[in-house]
Amino acid sequence: MGKTKALATGFVIGGVVSAASVLLTTPKSGKDMITDAKNKSDEIKESFSMLKEDLNELTTHIKQLSSEGKQIIAEVTSDLKRSISSFQEDIQPNLTRLKDDIEEMQHSIETVKSEVNKPAPK
Repeated sequence: MGKTKALATGFVIGGVVSAASVLLTTPKSGKDMITDAKNKSDEIKESFSMLKEDLNELTTHIKQLSSEGKQIIAEVTSDLKRSISSFQEDIQPNLTRLKDDIEEMQHSIETVKSEVNKPAPK
């Protein structure tokens, strides 16, 4: 909000400076200058009012998008957890079978080693 306040302050100062400049350099009558100044003041007020409405609308949209983003992230996270869990369940039988196959191969290797290391009959 600090930037918004600085922007609004800039508009006000710019409006005041430009109004003063116009008042001092315009060869109009006092009544015309007062009318012009009042019109400019009304225009500035209307601009600020519109700016405030736009900022409020923008804030509302940002809050809504933030809320929707959080909801989407939660859903994606939940879906990923389910997918990972499902994947782990699907591969578990294969992992068990691979482990059994590896143990069987190790046993076969040990058997072959013991047969190879037996002394040859004479």
